[in-house]
Amino acid sequence: MKHLLLVPVTGLLLASCATQPTNFASMSTEQLMAYNEGKPVLKQIYCTEEKRTGSHIRKNWCRSVEDWVQHNNRALMALDTINVQGGFVLSGGN
Repeated sequence: MKHLLLVPVTGLLLASCATQPTNFASMSTEQLMAYNEGKPVLKQIYCTEEKRTGSHIRKNWCRSVEDWVQHNNRALMALDTINVQGGFVLSGGN
């Protein structure tokens, strides 16, 4: 009975190891260049470092170029939503 369970459990463990995402933020520049070599531009990984206001802790953001384009488009759409053309004028009484 133990041998019957060993095979599926081993298979699941191997499959989970094979599908773990790569931690691009911990890669060096040379490792990222080697990873990106031969990949289409939109599939290449680009990292940027962000320092939050009021904090000395820096955060690395790594995404594919395609994901960065989509992220920037969503940010622009959010700004367009906030930017109300014509706006409303509030009057204070009569």
